[in-house]
Amino acid sequence: MTGYPRLLRMALLLPLVACGDAGSAPTPPSQAPDPRTLAVHYPPATGAWETIAPASVGWDSTALRSALDWAGTQKSTAVIILWRGRIVAERYWGGWTISTDSIIASAGKSVLSTVIGQLSASGRLSLDDPASQWIGAGWSRSPATEARIRVRDLLSMASGLNDSLQQVVAPGTRFYYNNPAYYQLFQVAQRASGQDINAVSRALLFNAIGMTSTWRLSFDTGEPGFILSATARDMARFGLLAMSRGRWSGTPVVTDTSWFTRSWQSSTPDNAGYGYLWWLNSGATYRMPGPYLLPTVSAPLIPSAPRDLVAALGKGDKKIYVIPSLDVVVVRHGQEADVSGGNPLAISKFDEQWWQRLRVAMRY
Repeated sequence: MTGYPRLLRMALLLPLVACGDAGSAPTPPSQAPDPRTLAVHYPPATGAWETIAPASVGWDSTALRSALDWAGTQKSTAVIILWRGRIVAERYWGGWTISTDSIIASAGKSVLSTVIGQLSASGRLSLDDPASQWIGAGWSRSPATEARIRVRDLLSMASGLNDSLQQVVAPGTRFYYNNPAYYQLFQVAQRASGQDINAVSRALLFNAIGMTSTWRLSFDTGEPGFILSATARDMARFGLLAMSRGRWSGTPVVTDTSWFTRSWQSSTPDNAGYGYLWWLNSGATYRMPGPYLLPTVSAPLIPSAPRDLVAALGKGDKKIYVIPSLDVVVVRHGQEADVSGGNPLAISKFDEQWWQRLRVAMRY
């Protein structure tokens, strides 16, 4: 991993009690390992996670505590912050514990993207396959043109369809945050793998990194799609896998080493802030979920966050932020924050206000 906090402090010296005969030379103090030499820690499937003090990695402990306190006022139920896989901060509110799980809404899109990526890497499908190759003809309301919609167009939110699955623009040409079209990817994954979505997710992803999450059929939309239910620690595990570009304890879980690099590049001509079901902070502009004519925002997705931040974002302010340059993963579970301003599907006012505080704490 590259990039460290600018003001990384020297680790504290641990005093050692001298012993031995009177008059013997004192035993010199031993020095704690320099955090800059620590490899990424991958938490076991069961058992304790490693922790590390904020000050030992150069962060402002007081500012971090203040940021966490603020998150607690914003209907958060869980926050976890990892540095190189070690817990720097973990807080729960509202009766939640490390074992409490709940749906993470569209933050699960980035998880499904990774499952699709592994199916592609193993040769069971191609991103250039027409979606109808896997789910059959007639799945849209534009049968004459649906064969042109590829798997990659569904991953990019660029199917060209509206919410009624009628063609509006040519596939691959325009971003439109379209859940009914996205839901077709579950059928693609199931048909390509020959397994139900939970079985293929466990086989290709969850079991390898210790996730206990479960896809549940979405009843609130009336569409044949699924929503992931996860604990905050499962969200953190997935973020750590992404930060490590698909590797876990040295073993490739996602065998296409370029998958996350490609997923974290703009995948449509009109939205620099979106890749393969991941939100990106690297662009100078982005487009929000909404109508085709929604204007482009001329700013990074989260101005106060590092530019290499990528995020899995869900309705109700479910957040998995991954910042490779800082070796950091930040997770937020809960309800829609008070500052959000209108039940957002993905990005909200919470993101910028949260990162304004985290920027001070992390000193980047």
